[in-house]
Amino acid sequence: MKEVYRLRFLARIGVVVMVAVAFWLVVARFIPTFHAPQCPEWEGQLYTIRHQDLRDNNPLYTNLLLTSVKRNDGWLVLGTSETNARPNGNYYDFLNTDTALRCGFSVIAGAGRTACTYFPLIQSNENVRGLKVLFFLNPSYGCGKLAYSNEDYFSRYVSSAVCREVNRPVNEDVERILQANLSKLNWGVRVGEWLACHTDRLRRKYSQDLAFSLNPSKFGETLTWLDSAMVSRLPDSCARPDSSRYNYELNVGASFDVHSYKLRPHPESSYRADELRTMIRLCKARGVDIVYIAGPYNEIAYRKVYPQDLPDIQQVSAEILKVLDEEGAAYIDCTDLSAEPGVFADWQHHTSYGAYRIYQKIKNYVLEKENR
Repeated sequence: MKEVYRLRFLARIGVVVMVAVAFWLVVARFIPTFHAPQCPEWEGQLYTIRHQDLRDNNPLYTNLLLTSVKRNDGWLVLGTSETNARPNGNYYDFLNTDTALRCGFSVIAGAGRTACTYFPLIQSNENVRGLKVLFFLNPSYGCGKLAYSNEDYFSRYVSSAVCREVNRPVNEDVERILQANLSKLNWGVRVGEWLACHTDRLRRKYSQDLAFSLNPSKFGETLTWLDSAMVSRLPDSCARPDSSRYNYELNVGASFDVHSYKLRPHPESSYRADELRTMIRLCKARGVDIVYIAGPYNEIAYRKVYPQDLPDIQQVSAEILKVLDEEGAAYIDCTDLSAEPGVFADWQHHTSYGAYRIYQKIKNYVLEKENR
């Protein structure tokens, strides 16, 4: 008898839950979409947006980021882990402190955030048309497991549910690259991401559209603007690292062990070249004004520690330039910094001095572009 009672009780709870969910679904349909109001304090350039909003393709934040960059004639900097923040400044920080430049540089970066993770945004958002972009290409992504599609990195930055929605009509090149990553996801992950995507959209109707409509100032608190206060602590220039804190023989930080991990080049892998070609063609089709930065590799460390791999990493770097040339892409060649002492902190990430040297090349390009 107790079992029957429990079953009836659970059934009643289930009915209540279903009715409650249906009620909130119906109510959500009547909540108007929140649009960022036009006010002077929000006319500046956004510095960045949260990774989750980019992963979910949240139009409120993605639209505001792209329109703010375009409105201020700025640049959006994209990159992988080499473009993450550095204690003494990265290349976009130096660009933002340079008063000779009349534009600002917003940034989106992250380990493994390669070209394919931006495909959904570029395909789905009309605000990319006319957007000026700098995209850093790190030759290290032609090494080790990074030289192939990587579902872990992909899932970190892209929802499979969002991918399915934005690739309509199907772009075959984009579909091929996306499938190389999506095909490695098991059905449980895909179902989970589909549920998460649609649950989040319902949640946003209340936590975003309703909450910000009732109190727009709350929305302002979620934004990170590009302003001089963010970069005022940076020096105007950056000297080579002090020899007491730097191993000049191997071109790495003094505390870095070059044997702690190895980046073995895979010049035989075609995945990264295909991904780059697709990125170039997609940006051309969507009207994105993108300039690629062909980054350096740590030639000194390869020459000293793994000389047998040096020809392969040189081939990986050369393949990047070859693709850029064949596709007629605009790019800034920083590969000549590969053998410059003091540029690298480890196998794949540059120092702030390296960032300063990269900044100098970008500055010259931007000034030339502005004065044409």
